[in-house]
Amino acid sequence: MHHLVDTGRSKRDLVFLLDGSDESRNGLPAIREFIRRMMEDLEIGEDKIRVSVVQYSNDNTVYLKLKTHRSKKAIIHAVRSLRHKGGRPRNTGAALQFVRDHVFTPSSGSRRLEGVPQILFLLTGGKSNDDVSQAALNLKEIGVLSFAIGMKNTNQEELQRIAFSPRFLFNLPVFGELLSIQPEIASFVKAEIRIEPPTIVGKKRRRFAFES
Repeated sequence: MHHLVDTGRSKRDLVFLLDGSDESRNGLPAIREFIRRMMEDLEIGEDKIRVSVVQYSNDNTVYLKLKTHRSKKAIIHAVRSLRHKGGRPRNTGAALQFVRDHVFTPSSGSRRLEGVPQILFLLTGGKSNDDVSQAALNLKEIGVLSFAIGMKNTNQEELQRIAFSPRFLFNLPVFGELLSIQPEIASFVKAEIRIEPPTIVGKKRRRFAFES
């Protein structure tokens, strides 16, 4: 197990997992603007912050891969033209497992094995049709820091299962509130993240410390 881990504040792998189900159609403008503002705030690049965008409903569509090292400008342009996927039901558990198996992987451009912090932003507008518990645990076990950002009709208990820790959970009454939490989330991404090996033998979960 590696002792360190943040390889300087500049490297991060960010995955935005967006609820594209029929019920969340109205949320897309706020979600697009949230990602745009995040991109404006961060240093994007192959050796800095890599970005992936996945939209889900009953299945999953990858719009940007971590290994497609686009410029900040190109990513903003791609996000601006993001169309609402549509579909039902909303299978958040399957979507979380999908990013665990197909996005946070070296072949997709993840630098997890090099110790680069892996951060997931789940933006969802309602309760999942499937169970999220196992997939959320699987993400924690490989050290992914999952933000659970629920808007409108989300289930608090479900968000708690997904969020890496209570400070990574946001339950917002409307989609537009997303923009009010964006500066706080961007400053977390820019802060130093220290990942330590587990203190309990046999447990896969790692401890994290944050410094601004």
